[in-house]
Amino acid sequence: MAKKYKRTILATMSDSHGGHILGLANPETELQDDERGYYNPELNPYQIYLWNKIYLPAIEDTVKLAEKDNIYLFHIGDATQGNKYPNEQMTTRPADQFRLAKWNLMPWLHYKNVKAVRIAKGTSSHAFGEGTSEILLEDVLSDKYPKIDIRTVYHGLAEIGGIKIDYTHHGPGQSIRKWLEGNTARYYLRDKMWKEILAGNIPPELFLRGHFHEYIREILEIQQGKDWYESMLVVVPSLCGIGDYARQITKSVYQITNGIIVFEIINGQIYQTYKFIETIDTRTKEAL
Repeated sequence: MAKKYKRTILATMSDSHGGHILGLANPETELQDDERGYYNPELNPYQIYLWNKIYLPAIEDTVKLAEKDNIYLFHIGDATQGNKYPNEQMTTRPADQFRLAKWNLMPWLHYKNVKAVRIAKGTSSHAFGEGTSEILLEDVLSDKYPKIDIRTVYHGLAEIGGIKIDYTHHGPGQSIRKWLEGNTARYYLRDKMWKEILAGNIPPELFLRGHFHEYIREILEIQQGKDWYESMLVVVPSLCGIGDYARQITKSVYQITNGIIVFEIINGQIYQTYKFIETIDTRTKEAL
């Protein structure tokens, strides 16, 4: 008897930093002040690049890939910029950041086969403390799209399409040397898998993390007795440029990768991983 075919699409995004001068910004966002009334934000070149070259095409490609199958959207945290670094804010009004975060997700939610959204609470300094931004984002989107299941968590364990997904904002970054690339993520994944195995659990097939504004993907297989376990770790890239603070933390990294990662799940297996991403060199080039 032929096995029933079941297909699901999981789209993941992270670190969109609504309100950051280089963050994701929907040009149709309705902002408001006493002088201008309602107005739309004026995007700078990097924000135009994020919105028009990366984000909207990624949404269109994901919807095309899904066809009539269900889509689940996971935002892995830092939906807003917060107020710790005011020199990198588009405006000084926190309400603007919440509106930008809402409008950033709205293009997904017009599609009828988007069934659920999960939002991980981000870094306290970017979320106005205790996941405030993500909680408010859940509230406003749930009111506007009552037919879509929208929830916010610090650390989630979801089952979609027959696979388990462990997701939270903070996780491993990239190794500090090119020739060691992936090692930190693999050690992290091995630790998470062994903790599950020793607790008598089957490790989740997919671990999702954000925070480090870079794309990392590692797959690991572990044998325990007669059983074999395989998990994938993906650190989802950001949808934000690199500001002064990020340059300091990353020790002046000059390549930046932005985009979304999409998983095609068929009959309880991750069949394919799609990278709708772009990488650019941010150095100033000149001939003297």
